[in-house]
Amino acid sequence: MTTYYIGVIITTFANLYHIYSINIRGVNEFSMYAYIVPEYIDDAISVWAIGNTFIFIGYELFATKSFPSISVDITTEKNITKLYNFILIFSFLSLTGSIANFAAITGGIQKVLSLLNIMGILYFARLWAVDGNIKFRNHAIVLCALQTIVALYTSYLRLELLTPTISFFGGYFIGKGSLKYIYSYRAMPVIVILFIFSLFFNSLSGNRSHFITTFTGGDESIASSSGISTAIEEEDRGNVIDRVSNVAQITNVISLVKTKGHYNGLASFPLLAAFVPRFLWPDKPQVQLGVWFALEIGVASISESGRANNSVNMTIPGELFLDFGWIGLGIGGILFGGLLALFWNAAKFNESAYNISGALWGGYLLLYSLYGVGADLQIVVSLTSTFLVLLLFKKIVKPYANIVGRASLARQ
Repeated sequence: MTTYYIGVIITTFANLYHIYSINIRGVNEFSMYAYIVPEYIDDAISVWAIGNTFIFIGYELFATKSFPSISVDITTEKNITKLYNFILIFSFLSLTGSIANFAAITGGIQKVLSLLNIMGILYFARLWAVDGNIKFRNHAIVLCALQTIVALYTSYLRLELLTPTISFFGGYFIGKGSLKYIYSYRAMPVIVILFIFSLFFNSLSGNRSHFITTFTGGDESIASSSGISTAIEEEDRGNVIDRVSNVAQITNVISLVKTKGHYNGLASFPLLAAFVPRFLWPDKPQVQLGVWFALEIGVASISESGRANNSVNMTIPGELFLDFGWIGLGIGGILFGGLLALFWNAAKFNESAYNISGALWGGYLLLYSLYGVGADLQIVVSLTSTFLVLLLFKKIVKPYANIVGRASLARQ
């Protein structure tokens, strides 16, 4: 939950900076958040703060509970090398775009495969820190470099360029198991990379599509190959702080409630369809709560091809308040916080550095908590489907997992 605290603090700081900018300069019509409703800023901050407070309470209430463990250890160097080779090949296939629809049967499988690319970096960096084997460090560096290149070609979200680096250093510091390493010279590369990234953030917003389309042939193909279901925003001029801030979204939630009343579950109702596997419903429409919200508040339109030109997240507190008001915000926040606790404890993340499924799942939760707190309840579907796939994986390899689990504890 510590990373969730950090994520909320960062977002809250960005919100306060955004509000300060509005008070000094007014609303900039060219800003990516020009749709902010200034008169509802105070209400929006209250919803954000109270909603996250209930999420924290929910996590603490369920802090000792857990879903079934998905922990699977890989302890022999031979099998670890096989895992590295598999991830390496899969990363190259991701670069070519040849596996974009590989896992169309279920989004859970697709998510696990994508996590292999990113969290494989964390896994090997952590092993390097724990084991001291330079071979594991080299594996992590190669995967980190390759995934950064993949992000340049197949992603339009700029933070995805930074995710491999975060995974690498995050895995290393987690493996060291002490905060003192964060305050040493070892943290300097992270600081330098973050600083450089922030300097070029605005430039990336204008050039990222141009760079990618040089090799892929169009924005629409980018969205398809990266698994993104919404079109690229035409006027995306935000800097780092703008991208993190979510006060504009929540002011529009308040505005909808003021004009239309609470939606009583209608805003989140499409999520029920998301739980139906696509092999049972081949023509299932995409669940796009962000697109729906953008259309609802009037900051998106549908093109002739049927695609929306914008997507705006409601935030989890915002969506709960939009649907059910203050009571729903409290109950829903507690339930969501409890769900995070149950999911996190199932990873057994801190028990073994050799726990590959725990690294995938735990690393995913850590990254989501760090800069995914501005999402909406659609994340529950993604979390649930991914967890079920990993749980099935654990059941299939359970006898082997029991053997290597004992071996792992012996090594440590």
